[in-house]
Amino acid sequence: MRLPIRNYLSTPLTIFIEPICDQYEVPVGGEAIVTLEDGHPHSIDVHPDQWVSIWNEGQELAQVEIFNEHQFSMPIKKAD
Repeated sequence: MRLPIRNYLSTPLTIFIEPICDQYEVPVGGEAIVTLEDGHPHSIDVHPDQWVSIWNEGQELAQVEIFNEHQFSMPIKKAD
């Protein structure tokens, strides 16, 4: 399972992958792609202090790719 997480905040976003507690920082305007093993339960908790916790219950370690704002297309803003 591939899980994209975009950071639209004005500060970096921290992602924790549990139970190992791997930590990744997504820059302002950046994106993380978290790849988890299919067929196993996972949970995601979003916290108001600019961090996300992902509980990986698969046997394989999660893979995380971090991209800055120039490596993916931003949504187009509509004029008011």
